[in-house]
Amino acid sequence: MQKIIHNRILLGIKIDKITPGSQPLTAAEEFIQIVTLKHPQGTYLPAHLHQPRVRRTAKLQECMIVTKGKVKLNLYTLDKKPAKHIMLDAGQAFICLNCGIGITFIKPSEIIEVKNGPFKVDKVLI
Repeated sequence: MQKIIHNRILLGIKIDKITPGSQPLTAAEEFIQIVTLKHPQGTYLPAHLHQPRVRRTAKLQECMIVTKGKVKLNLYTLDKKPAKHIMLDAGQAFICLNCGIGITFIKPSEIIEVKNGPFKVDKVLI
């Protein structure tokens, strides 16, 4: 895991490997919660559900999971200024917490994008 920081602001988290156990990657106060799970054969995680609770979110956060190929993510500050760029290969992911994002497909690629909802038409181009 690599924290991507610009001007002391956590833009996001790059996941390049999954460590053993059940590992929360995002802080409890983040709107999107990412946990990695890596356990040996035969491990049983008890069945569970989550009690209904009202959850309000003020911003959208998303996670890009590259399943095939290679992409370049251009990261922008919340005031639309270029901040950093990172490369993601198959098997890597990026959690976008406090930034805008542009994606360049370096190779033919497949990405799974996960974000908090409900969906709203609110995209602002940079």
